Amino acid sequence: MFYKTKKIWHLLTKKERVIFSFFSTIGIISTLFLSYIYLDKITISVPVKGGKFVEGVVGQPVFINPIISGNNDVDRDLVSLVFCNLFEISDKIEKNGLSWHVRLKDNVFWHNGKRLTSDDVIFTINRIQDPDYKSPLSASWQGVIASRSSEREITFSLSAPFAFFEDNLKKLYVIPKHIFADIPLNNWRLSDYNLEPIGCGAFRFDSYQKKSDGFITKYILKTNENYFKRPPYIETLELNFYTSAENAAEDFNLAKINGLGNIDKKQSSLVRLNAKLFSLPSPRYYAIFYNQNSNIALKDKNVRLALDVAIDKDKIIKDVFDGFGNKMIGPVTSNFLPNLNESHLEKLPTSKTDPKDILENSGWKLIDNSFRKKIIGKQNIPLEFDLVVPEIPNLVETANIIQKNWQDIGIKTNLVILPPTDINNEIIKNRDYQMILFGNIIGTSPDLFSFWHSSQKFYPGLNLSLYENKTADKLIESIRKSQNESERTEDLSLLNSLIPEDLPASFLYSSRYLYLVSSFLKGFGDKLIVTPADRFSDITDWYIKTARKFK
Repeated sequence: MFYKTKKIWHLLTKKERVIFSFFSTIGIISTLFLSYIYLDKITISVPVKGGKFVEGVVGQPVFINPIISGNNDVDRDLVSLVFCNLFEISDKIEKNGLSWHVRLKDNVFWHNGKRLTSDDVIFTINRIQDPDYKSPLSASWQGVIASRSSEREITFSLSAPFAFFEDNLKKLYVIPKHIFADIPLNNWRLSDYNLEPIGCGAFRFDSYQKKSDGFITKYILKTNENYFKRPPYIETLELNFYTSAENAAEDFNLAKINGLGNIDKKQSSLVRLNAKLFSLPSPRYYAIFYNQNSNIALKDKNVRLALDVAIDKDKIIKDVFDGFGNKMIGPVTSNFLPNLNESHLEKLPTSKTDPKDILENSGWKLIDNSFRKKIIGKQNIPLEFDLVVPEIPNLVETANIIQKNWQDIGIKTNLVILPPTDINNEIIKNRDYQMILFGNIIGTSPDLFSFWHSSQKFYPGLNLSLYENKTADKLIESIRKSQNESERTEDLSLLNSLIPEDLPASFLYSSRYLYLVSSFLKGFGDKLIVTPADRFSDITDWYIKTARKFK
């Protein structure tokens, strides 16, 4: 056949050869195109295993141990990837009054091959409840007795009704008893297992790299092939650590990383490569909490009212978050009260009042066109406050706007900008502040107990305003106990009106979580981000590589 074709080719003229070549090429291209169309019709693209995803993270891992990881977002990221929570490894959950019965799946194994049992769960809870281990989760497990029913069954006995106990199960990441049981208390935080964890999650620890000064530069995880659910498609997950989002954005532009989370719109604008930006809702809000015990002027409700009214929340959302945020009018985010809107705001006493008039009518006089003062008893009290602000760019920018807002009405504000770790470990613990700009994460259920109940005024509680109101306490307790969703919603609405009327804080905004990923990543879906680690909640569905499969 080839010989005959070659012989014919030599018989053709130059012009005929050009025409023959042209139509032959058209025929081949058409055949390939029609074959592609046909193949596309009879097959579908499906994800397959393989590939590497590298994410840039601002911060450092310290304790990849769910019992002591606390509020370090980097630790919580890694815990969610390496460990399993009790809810997801449960085969069956039954509730009977104050008793909850949990049965574990029978195919859950630690990364070293040992089976996960009820002994691991009970050991984890006992360590959380032991005050010597100083677990940030201890408050959530007080009054709960966990008892072993069998190798795969645990019974939880509650001291009081708690409608949101299921959330406790979702937040309880189990640690292996056979690893930690023999580690002395004094060595608990020094153990290598806090940076080289053995968990049961979708990914297992492989290695990490660090500089000579101790800064960990990258953390490498591999797929857990024995995962109790379908293993992830992505074979290698690498987290690279940075001191700033700007440095991480630079590496994104150089294609050294493929994902970047917990950024603001301005930081995302630094990225020039083709990428996808996800804007995800979050039940986290920010507020300025007033410690009335620290400054006599803050005890004056009219001062707090003027402070609140003067804040330009619209400007903050526009300038700081480029519109990616929602104005807050109380301590409950809109995902729990869907009908929440600004008509509610109009009913509050803060809505249509001139802050300067409030201060003037309350005796706070402007001195030399500068700042206001008032004589209380025999003291000349200035309207001057220290505002503690975490050293996070968008919070510092927020504080600068507020400082200017308050200066315009005759109030002097000194910004005390500190690293978040110092604020968590010292300032909040000792309630050593006059005002603090801080965020509260409500979670997946509207439980406001730790943030606003009077019993939580001091550490380890998170009632940062030291707020105390008996009616509010009863509403919070009712919300926790009630199994009736409509009753809970009604109580929640009342609580969301009551607390702002007392002005223990100025509620600012609820920001959205921005997540930037390379366009080649598939399978990432919209979700509610309670903590930044929730971006990984569907990571087993993420994929990079695909193959064609017949329909």
